[in-house]
Amino acid sequence: MLLQKMLIENKGEILDAWVDQVLATYPEDGARIFKKEKNQFANPVGYAVKNSLWQVYALLFESETLEGLVPALRQLAKIRAVQEFIPSQAVSMAYKLKEVVKNCYRQEKLADHDGWLAFEEKADILAYTLFDLYVASREQLHKARLDEYRRGNPLLSEGGCCPSQLLTGNNAEKAEALRNIL
Repeated sequence: MLLQKMLIENKGEILDAWVDQVLATYPEDGARIFKKEKNQFANPVGYAVKNSLWQVYALLFESETLEGLVPALRQLAKIRAVQEFIPSQAVSMAYKLKEVVKNCYRQEKLADHDGWLAFEEKADILAYTLFDLYVASREQLHKARLDEYRRGNPLLSEGGCCPSQLLTGNNAEKAEALRNIL
């Protein structure tokens, strides 16, 4: 059997394992919720991860072109950019896919060297694209924080807290500053 055929025949199994490994990069409590909850509105992160990975898989292995890869990854890169991941963790999903496929490849005892090289090239394109999107998202986030600081609103950009929290407790000065902003 060729690797490409295995990737299509074992799509569900590979995707489930890939989604599980990506969600496992989150803290234990979050990962458990992201894996368990299927509702898009109750679990937007888990839903976005699964949806993006399914789209990416289809583009990589069921499509003739990689057109559409950037839009499929953009939301996922933005989510990872605002979370507390170091860059290597944020883009690790491309390498998680390699691990999952490598395990399946070994189980099927395939010997498709050319297929493996083609797969690795696509996985590398996935990693490069995801890294570019992640960096662009981090840059956009940094610019937004810098703009807020320049406008004199460090409350919202540096060490601030949730606006609803300002209205409780002894945060009268911060609450007044927020009211002035709004």
